[in-house]
Order: sequence, then C-alpha cells, then structure tokens
Amino acid sequence: MSEETDRDPWYASWFGEEYLALYPDRDDLEAQRQAQFVYGLLGPYAAKGRGGILDLACGTGRHAVVLSRHGTPVTGLDLSATLLARARARQADPAPGFVRADMRRLPFARASFGAVVNFFTSFGYFDAAADDVRVVGEISRVLAPGGAFLSDVFNASRVLSTLVSREEKTVAGERVSIRRRYDATTRRIEKEITMGTGATARTFRERVRVYLRDELEALHGDARLRVTAAFGDFDGSPYDVRRSPGSSFLAVSGGRGDGSARALPRHPAPRWGTRPASLT
Repeated sequence: MSEETDRDPWYASWFGEEYLALYPDRDDLEAQRQAQFVYGLLGPYAAKGRGGILDLACGTGRHAVVLSRHGTPVTGLDLSATLLARARARQADPAPGFVRADMRRLPFARASFGAVVNFFTSFGYFDAAADDVRVVGEISRVLAPGGAFLSDVFNASRVLSTLVSREEKTVAGERVSIRRRYDATTRRIEKEITMGTGATARTFRERVRVYLRDELEALHGDARLRVTAAFGDFDGSPYDVRRSPGSSFLAVSGGRGDGSARALPRHPAPRWGTRPASLT
C-alpha cells in the first residue's frame, strides 16, 4: 500500500505502471488529436524562445513526440522517473528532450521557451496553494516576451456536479475499486484507487485542488500572463461552464502584474458543498 507522507506525496508514488494500467484510453491516437490542436495554437509563438515548446508534466511523452514532428524544438518535463523512461523509449525523429524536475523549480533560464503547455489537469496537486502560485510564476519566468501558455484543466463546474462517488471495474484482469469525494474545506477533489484484493491490494490517491475560471484567470494575470481565449475541448469548441468536459486557457506573456505570481485571496468553497464528484 502506498500512503501519503511528507516525504512521499501522492503524486510521487502514483504516476507509475499502475497509473498507466488504469487509464489505457489515454493513448497515442488521443494524443495525436490533442497535440495537433495545441500546435495550431502554440506554433506561432514557439519561435519566440530558443527552446521552442515546453511540455510541462509530459508523462510518457505522447504529446511531446507529436509536437516535435513539426520541426519545433520540444522539451518534456516530468517528476515521474517511470513515465520519463517510457517517454525516452519512444521512437521519434526529431526526438524531444526529456528532463526530470519539479515544476515548482524549473531548471531553465529566463525566457527559454516561446510556448508552454500543461496537459490533462497536471496542476493543483500540491498541499499548499502557494505552490500552485509558484508554478505559474515559474511558467511566466521561462516564457519569452510575447510567448504563450496553454493550460488544460478539468471544468470544475461540470466535474463537481457529476455524481460518481464509487466505481468498480476490472483492469488487466485485476479488480479496481475507486472512491471519490469533494472536500469543501481543502477545496480538493480526492480519489482513492485500490487495485487488487486481499494481500496483494495496493491503494493510491489523487488530490487535486479546484479552481474556478475567475481564479485561474487571476492567477495567470498576477504572473503577467493575459488570458486571451478559453476552449472547452481539443476540438476548439468555446468553453461552456456547464457542458464543456474541460477548460483550456490560452494566455500570452506580458499581461498585468510584476512578473511573479501572488497568492490568490481566499475564496469561499464552491457552491457544490461536499457532494461527491468525478475526477476525469
């Protein structure tokens, strides 16, 4: 069993082979469609920085290899050694570079990239909201002037109104039990995943902080990232707070602020209270 401790936060132990087994639908075909849409948005900005595009929290590199096919330099960064090993094993020409690091402390010089993308709600993982602020500040720091950042996060309104508190499934012949809930005090969606039964059971957790659209835009703005567009899916459809499966915000470097993100004011918990919710 994997338990979260101060030295072993949930995201340090979860993103490995079990994670990949649980989400087989997150495949290269899906990545092809998503990355093509993203390149259409970020391609014009990529040349503004010598490093081209940074895929932040790149996982197995499935998006990075598609982005690199356009001839633009691409770097993928992730904390998981397991996922990065999968990324480096991919056959790609030209091949992206892959770096293991913490997104709160990006190992790149100021203005290194013309564009940054953060796929699949790889934001809001840390216990302290101040660390989320730090991440956005780091993104702003490594973006060249006039560069762009695309953040892809779940649509909080839709997720928090979905009543999927329990789920049972079979994955690769193994029983998987999933429990979900929304903690109104911490404003985090929490998921407990138990894989296997009896003595072989392993339990993992996901905890992701909920941000409403106005909070995300304020967080971007305080880091000098001006949101210029919002999409509800990778088909380019406009963001709809009630119907969109996700929310992708395109922000351009050089908005208001002093270059470093500030902590957001404390907001009341979203109106959904303690209703169980699905984390998609």
